Amino acid sequence: MENALRRFEFYDKLREPEKKLIRDNALKKELARGQIMIGGSSRCNGVPMVLKGSLRLFRVSDKGREVTLYRIREGEMCVIAAVCLMGDHDYDFSIEAEEDCSLLILTPDMFKTLFNASSAFKTYVFNMLAQKLIMSMETIEMLTFISIEERVIEYLKQNADKNGEIRTTHEKMAVDLGTSREVITRQLGRMAERDMLCVERGKIILKKVT
Repeated sequence: MENALRRFEFYDKLREPEKKLIRDNALKKELARGQIMIGGSSRCNGVPMVLKGSLRLFRVSDKGREVTLYRIREGEMCVIAAVCLMGDHDYDFSIEAEEDCSLLILTPDMFKTLFNASSAFKTYVFNMLAQKLIMSMETIEMLTFISIEERVIEYLKQNADKNGEIRTTHEKMAVDLGTSREVITRQLGRMAERDMLCVERGKIILKKVT
């Protein structure tokens, strides 16, 4: 566990009693890919730290549409959970494991102890909060101001490997881009007609997107 904890940039800056507090008292949790850990409008009872894997934080609209706000990767914690915990607010988000995940859960008392005792931990929390807030604002800006074609192009470019291949599904793209599967299917079809990409089962191959 010690090596995994070192992925968190604050860990080596903690004093030994604070390190021991985490090692001995944080709750261990395993999530299988696709498992939902926290549902909307739930009281937050801990702050997840990702030792291995990746989590997706998302909201579900009244009409049932999902919007991905950001991801929580190895060496990161869910700072939205931390903010809700500190402010005693409901945690009106959901978290899904995108891969098999190993987590440590800081209880409310543990989190508050570390936050008050360690400037390194406090700085990490604020830095992570700023990063995720910016990502969320960029997501909102994308949904509000950018056309679906521009959003699809940017998504494909960001997720393509060196051969221009993106292994994904129309459903997953729709969730990540805050739209419907039908819209994604139509848009990819139009782009394929213009020879910008090739759609195959389970993957998309970029051709000449600039």
